[in-house]
Amino acid sequence: MHKIKRIIIAALAIIVVAGMAAGCGNSGGTTAAPGGSPAGSAPAAGGGAAAAPSGDVIKIGYCAPFTGPLAVFTTATKWVDQKCLAVINDQNGGVTVAGKKYKIDVVYADTQSDSTVATQVAQKLVLQDKVNILVGAWTPTNSGPVSAVGERYGIPTYISNSPAESWIASGGPYHWAFGCMFYMKDLEINSIGALDKLDTNKKVGFVFDSGVDGVTISAMLKPMLEAKGYTVFDPGRFPQATTDYTDIIKKLQAQDCDIVLANMVTPDFATMWKQFHQLGYVPKAFNIGKAVHFQADAESLGGDYANGLLSEVLWDPSFPYKSNLLNETCAQVAADWENENHTQFPPTLGYDVTLWEVMNNALPRAASLQPADIRTAILATNMDGIYGHIQFDQNQVAPVPCITVQWHKGTTWPWEKTIVSSVTLPEIPAQTPFILPDTTQKN
Repeated sequence: MHKIKRIIIAALAIIVVAGMAAGCGNSGGTTAAPGGSPAGSAPAAGGGAAAAPSGDVIKIGYCAPFTGPLAVFTTATKWVDQKCLAVINDQNGGVTVAGKKYKIDVVYADTQSDSTVATQVAQKLVLQDKVNILVGAWTPTNSGPVSAVGERYGIPTYISNSPAESWIASGGPYHWAFGCMFYMKDLEINSIGALDKLDTNKKVGFVFDSGVDGVTISAMLKPMLEAKGYTVFDPGRFPQATTDYTDIIKKLQAQDCDIVLANMVTPDFATMWKQFHQLGYVPKAFNIGKAVHFQADAESLGGDYANGLLSEVLWDPSFPYKSNLLNETCAQVAADWENENHTQFPPTLGYDVTLWEVMNNALPRAASLQPADIRTAILATNMDGIYGHIQFDQNQVAPVPCITVQWHKGTTWPWEKTIVSSVTLPEIPAQTPFILPDTTQKN
């Protein structure tokens, strides 16, 4: 296991450092960190580049993929922000820090689903917009670069959603960056829990690209599956945005894999999954990470291609929790979205709301609005909210659930999800998944 861990960290370091170098190269040269130390060196303990609040405002810089292939993750961002800030700013008059009231102001920055752009816009928020807190949201494409900027300039940096293991390996240990994330170990335990319920030959094929998630997940999954009696065939990593998966698919079919596990963005998966069907190979179970979190993702595959697919879920109305900020249950928040927007709830709602629950809980506990005091207050968060209990661990991660669902034709919406494995969250009832329809893998 130690050898596997070293391999993961080495691979991730190469990937992330390359991305960071590209971002820094486009910023106009080496930038001095606070206090005149070279860029990339450890920041001063008290922080540096964050400005004192201007007037009665605390400024939060929000880096997220509002365009590009990851834009679906920000579908509800501004809706949730408006809903939560209406409570914080309007109903409550802001947050009280050291006896003074401050309104929260958000400055948005579009990362365009690109790690280099994420670095650039995060630096702009710090150096030009003079934000007090950075937020980086959605997947390692954004979490790694934004965290690196926060560490460089001594800015409290909150990351909303990322696989914790890849985030830690790519830049940890962190001082200024922390976040609400899921541990991939939990995701994988629940994924395997769903497979355990199915009648298969227990032969598993991997389709993982060379991105951070692909490298990390494949290395972690293999020993976990083998320990449960599965045989794993891994044809190796391949470049992101690959368009021809024929060779990989044929190799998996030749190995008689009843199960295929993959992780990629929606357009790449749509291309690959159609090629599976065109080549006449449909495994009994297909678990695809990242690509089908949303109703729009399922619809974009066309036809019945989404039917039976397994995936992780970020948050669900059935979770038995209540927002301490909105005073609503998970089901009520989801219903608010559906009633107002006339579309199926996005599973990002949990992460979006938790950000503001943490800020509303932590900022009033800060001794001042100096960066070090903000950091201390946020890391001391110990509360219950829309994601259950939120408390940061030794990795500066507030872990949240990530369970397994299966897509199927719906009754209220064209496509709906059923929870099929919640091993790490037993209070959530789960059903047995059905075998992928029209499979070509027969007993």
